[in-house]
Amino acid sequence: MQPEVMTAQGRLSGAESGGIFSFKGIPYAASIGGENRWRPPQPVAPWSGVRDATRFGHICPQTKATPTWIAGSAGKKFLQLIHTEGTPGDECLNLNVWTPSLDPGAKLPVMVWIHGGSFMTGAGSMEIYQGANLAKKNVVMVSINYRLGLMGSFVAPGMFEDDFCGPNRGFEDQLAALRWVQENITQFGGDADNVTIFGESAGGQSIAVLVASPKSKGLFHRAIAQSGTPELCGAVEDHTQFSRDLLEAIGIAPGDRAALSAMSGPDTVKAIAVARKLLAKKEAAEKYGGLVNHGNIGAVHGTDFMPVPLLDSIESGVASDIDLMIGTVLEDGRLFQLVMPGPEWVSSRIALGFFKNLLRPRGEAKQVFEKYKKAMPGASGAYVRGQMLTDAVFRRGSVRAAELHAQSAPGRTYMYQFNWSSPVPGIGAIHGLDIPFANLNLEAFQIGLGDIDAVRGLADKISDAWVSFARTGKPQAEMPDWPAFHPDRRATMVFDNKIELQHDVDRHIRDIWYG
Repeated sequence: MQPEVMTAQGRLSGAESGGIFSFKGIPYAASIGGENRWRPPQPVAPWSGVRDATRFGHICPQTKATPTWIAGSAGKKFLQLIHTEGTPGDECLNLNVWTPSLDPGAKLPVMVWIHGGSFMTGAGSMEIYQGANLAKKNVVMVSINYRLGLMGSFVAPGMFEDDFCGPNRGFEDQLAALRWVQENITQFGGDADNVTIFGESAGGQSIAVLVASPKSKGLFHRAIAQSGTPELCGAVEDHTQFSRDLLEAIGIAPGDRAALSAMSGPDTVKAIAVARKLLAKKEAAEKYGGLVNHGNIGAVHGTDFMPVPLLDSIESGVASDIDLMIGTVLEDGRLFQLVMPGPEWVSSRIALGFFKNLLRPRGEAKQVFEKYKKAMPGASGAYVRGQMLTDAVFRRGSVRAAELHAQSAPGRTYMYQFNWSSPVPGIGAIHGLDIPFANLNLEAFQIGLGDIDAVRGLADKISDAWVSFARTGKPQAEMPDWPAFHPDRRATMVFDNKIELQHDVDRHIRDIWYG
């Protein structure tokens, strides 16, 4: 007999395997068809009878990943790892639950995973994100979808009435999913008073955004941001001229909500190419301000959702009641080199060119490169450029977020760095390599890990630390004692074949960031 759960919206029928109950494709918001594509998430209509929840639901319409022919052999392997399976459709605002218990009194910690993909691709149903293995550690695991691309991020300030085409829709989707968790997770054995959100890349950025937003209060209690980009947060003013130009380029007049509503999901995906061309123009920085740094994705500040820039919000103490674990992978920036054409010395230059604006106001790329080269004697030019990418996009902002959170919430901040390097030629310690360790999905990442039996012990310890943090707010596991991060001591747990606590791992280059 299939397991059943009654939610506030209706009854669900799921599945059981190996002692873990799963319920998939559960709608937490209404279809995004028509006007709903450009509105905040709308409530789900209750259903009668029993809804089948044994199959994953629609994924959000999205761009395709970088063509594999562009990348070298290692890049091809990575692109295989992040390939998104599933059927795109308007019923994409759904989530999935894995749990070891359906006892409402079990009060198990809840871990809500937010997927990555540059806010352009991905889904909570991807094999590397599925939660059965982590649920075996006695937690309730949830993965969610949210609107991607222009559907989640395009904002037209003052051009439409009411809440139509308002800011931060993709993040509002995430809040709606968390409200569903608060309302329903007890029926799946979870504790609504002990919810941890965690995610990587765009998911890690989402974690930082939700931590910094005053609208998220009470929806979660702990957060783990893996390789996010906390420095990226655009001003609502920067969107105005860009939005007018984009609407003109796709043939829609400001205020014509009927024409914008007539765009299908695939139509909006095609329009992303138009948006990228606008942001690539020589005059883009002057016309669109900070949008050139992050391609019209990420949170919009100057709004109710995010009144001030993300890091300023954290500095103000808005997240002083949240336990935060934050960190990066040693060679996060290597991702951009692997998916570019040519040998590494060429691909590293191309990749750095895409993100040169993130190096300012710290100097032009050449000047910053010389400072890094001096701080990293013996390193090749390609490796130095990779480190610059890692820091500019991921590491620098994550460290700054940790500093600010630790000042406003003493003893509640933990920092890590994942240094384990894949034995697969060319992969290294690449962006996203920590996911199969934290989520215990080694088999799903095997093409990038080599002998997975050799790393099961490391994965167990890392996932134990993540679960411990979700349960207690402290990442305790079979590893050295992990004290809280403080700007003076800068304790950082380094995950490698040997796990060890280090202090101030960025000392040799940190002055370059803030100089």
